[in-house]
Amino acid sequence: MAAGAVPASISCLKSRDSGLGFAKSSEFVRLSDLKRIKSCRTRVSVIRNSNLGSDIAELQPASEGSPLLVPRQKYCESLHKTVRRKTRTVMVGNVAIGSEHPIRIQTMTTSDTKDVAGTVEEVMRIADKGADIVRITVQGKKEADACFEIKNSLVQKNYNIPLVADIHFAPSVALRVAECFEKIRVNPGNFADRRAQFEKLEYTEEDYQKELEHIEQVFSPLVEKCKKYSRAMRIGTNHGSLSDRIMSYYGDSPRGMVKNFLVIAEQG
Repeated sequence: MAAGAVPASISCLKSRDSGLGFAKSSEFVRLSDLKRIKSCRTRVSVIRNSNLGSDIAELQPASEGSPLLVPRQKYCESLHKTVRRKTRTVMVGNVAIGSEHPIRIQTMTTSDTKDVAGTVEEVMRIADKGADIVRITVQGKKEADACFEIKNSLVQKNYNIPLVADIHFAPSVALRVAECFEKIRVNPGNFADRRAQFEKLEYTEEDYQKELEHIEQVFSPLVEKCKKYSRAMRIGTNHGSLSDRIMSYYGDSPRGMVKNFLVIAEQG
């Protein structure tokens, strides 16, 4: 026999002679008269109803040696079927993503963006193969100017597939191309900040605040322009785009990656 406790808000289960019922008022309820079957996982147990034989909950101790049992954290909702997280709809041009909409296919061109004819031809081939969105790298002003020609040429050929501008280190380029592409893709560490150069490893609070103000001055105009033209934005983060400021405070860590993103997201 096994006895444990589980938050009532999660399982709301308590023992009855005839099986399991719902607990109406208790922060924690006791699980008793249940058969504990140890699984192959360390310190994880599957609790089953002795009478019914069906799985009720998969629990583990809240801490080493604790009698309190809590639901084991799952990597995903189900190992046996696709369960999508609830999200809101985001429009990328005429393509809806997220929410209940189909999973969209996006790929990236490999041509030189300044090669307008070559890039247009590649985008058309991609669209003909069934992709929904195409990403194009936009490194500088010449590439940004070419984007207008690329978009106009595609429209003239009756191709309305949404285009994404992949931006690095160039806020002015992002502002320019937001006028013709449906989505802007930026990484915080190589947009307003530079990628870490390890030139400055210690920041005072004043230094840190000045850089945050700089980010706001550089990034806010892009947000406003995307709102004006109804453009989608993708804000990403990775280890390769952490600035000296983030590296100094958080190191090359998951926490630094999250903070890197949040500083930019808060500007919207």
